[in-house]
Amino acid sequence: MRVAVLRGVLAGAIAAAAVAGASAADLREGFTAAAALSAPLQALEAERAVLLARRERAASLLPGGASVTLGYRTNQVLRDRGLREYEGDVGVPLWLPGETRALRGAAEAQLVALEASVARERLAVAGEVRADWWAWRDAVAVRDAARTRLAQARALERDLARRVAGGLTPEADRLAATAAVREAEAALRAAELVLRQAAVTFRSLTGREPSDGAPEAVAAPPRDGADPRAVAARATVEAGRAAERLVQLRDRLNPEVALQLRYERDAFGEPWGTRLAVLFTVPLGNPPLQRERMAAAQAITTAGSAAAVVADRSVEGGVARAREARDAAASVLRSAEARHAALAGQTTLYEAAWRAGELPLIEVIRVRTALAAADAARLRARVAVGRAASGLNQAFGVEPR
Repeated sequence: MRVAVLRGVLAGAIAAAAVAGASAADLREGFTAAAALSAPLQALEAERAVLLARRERAASLLPGGASVTLGYRTNQVLRDRGLREYEGDVGVPLWLPGETRALRGAAEAQLVALEASVARERLAVAGEVRADWWAWRDAVAVRDAARTRLAQARALERDLARRVAGGLTPEADRLAATAAVREAEAALRAAELVLRQAAVTFRSLTGREPSDGAPEAVAAPPRDGADPRAVAARATVEAGRAAERLVQLRDRLNPEVALQLRYERDAFGEPWGTRLAVLFTVPLGNPPLQRERMAAAQAITTAGSAAAVVADRSVEGGVARAREARDAAASVLRSAEARHAALAGQTTLYEAAWRAGELPLIEVIRVRTALAAADAARLRARVAVGRAASGLNQAFGVEPR
């Protein structure tokens, strides 16, 4: 039993140390941390090295490495008359006409598309971080409201305990207050659970503990077509077209020129001779293979064109929805603030009437419960206003700054 207890204490200490070791991060810091941990972003960064190497290859003298062929021929296996040949070839591939320019253009177009894809993926990460951070802020608001409710319920319970002891209030009122305290405690425990879960979600994405911070200010709307999602789609189209131009030029394998040196004799007693030859290899085209490659390149262009149309419509619709959400959040906040103020005034009047013996305690508890709900709604409405601002920036294609 003692060992199990020690193990539990040790596990709790390790978990607490792990949580304490994770530094806190607000929305902007969380985005930076999440971007550094993003596997898709890391994959895109790795692809950059491939494209840079491809562009560098387009500036090289040869499209590939040279080849060496060695040979030996004799007739001594069947009827040995002294025939001997030793030969060696050194072959080098040659660029097709216009291939270097097309390869460099394709690599540069792919690099542009890669940069656009990085910006698009960073925006996707920003959307996830914004959603998780604001979910945590919303959970904090609910937890804070629950704490306030519990503190007020306990204060009322203590007051009633004194009044019961002085014979000023019946025991039933104290029991009602105690029941309200237990309900408030349960609500606080539920709110703390949601808060811990929201913190775990944020930490899983960023590797950092969530912390409070200033909400985002709404950024200026970007110019038309500047959204990273639309830019990435158009860059894909250009990369597809560059790939088509490269495929058109690469309609066959690269030709090759070879220098051949041969040292030989035809029979016993004859002198050895040396011959030097220059050989050219001109591959022929393969129409079925060419059509397949062209179809693959055209598929990239077609997919990019369709994605560009969808991206433009999606961005336009997203901005409209985000603006509607911002206006609605502001309206809800005004209503929530007014409702909370009215209930606060009503609670003050009810408590005064109860102390004067004009109202039963149950009415005070009821109005306090309504005030606690209004307080939670007001705090959550404030969070919703900040979330709507972040949502509008997300619709604008702007990263947290």
